[in-house]
Amino acid sequence: MLATTISLGLMGSAAAAQSILQAWEITRLVSSGLPYRSEAECHNPLNTIAVEIQDHNSYPGSESTKSNSTQCIAKFPYCAPPFHKLFNCSEASYGSWSFTFFPTNGNVDTEYWNPGQNFTISLRLALRGRGDWYEGQAAFSVGGNMRGLCSAGGICSFSLKEEIVPLMVNQTGSL
Repeated sequence: MLATTISLGLMGSAAAAQSILQAWEITRLVSSGLPYRSEAECHNPLNTIAVEIQDHNSYPGSESTKSNSTQCIAKFPYCAPPFHKLFNCSEASYGSWSFTFFPTNGNVDTEYWNPGQNFTISLRLALRGRGDWYEGQAAFSVGGNMRGLCSAGGICSFSLKEEIVPLMVNQTGSL
């Protein structure tokens, strides 16, 4: 099941730009770490979500070239899930990428993190020197577009299913 969600709410002439923009591609996503164990271990940043995005767009007035990629990595402890927190990605010559996590539905435990729980990522690209931005969202679920397992030692790792890579993310924006 491909779970790509399109952000809505175009502003200005962004609707015209949508027809010329190619979707961003998530070429790698890994959620790994340890499920919650004890308060003593609670504050160790043992959980990681890593995302690689491929962008085949050239943006008007920017220094971007086709086929840019960025790396996004979030590290956090189990007792501080990443929901509603902004994480910065690697810098690009044409702008700044960032991402935020949201619970996919109301049944997610927001007090402790489990690497196998479902989540939604909102990706944002702010073009340098222009004030323009683009945003896209994608939802992830184990058994849906992700697979993985936990070892006997308790370390868990989940990633995008190979057969759906790249996962396409349509973006909206402000021009």
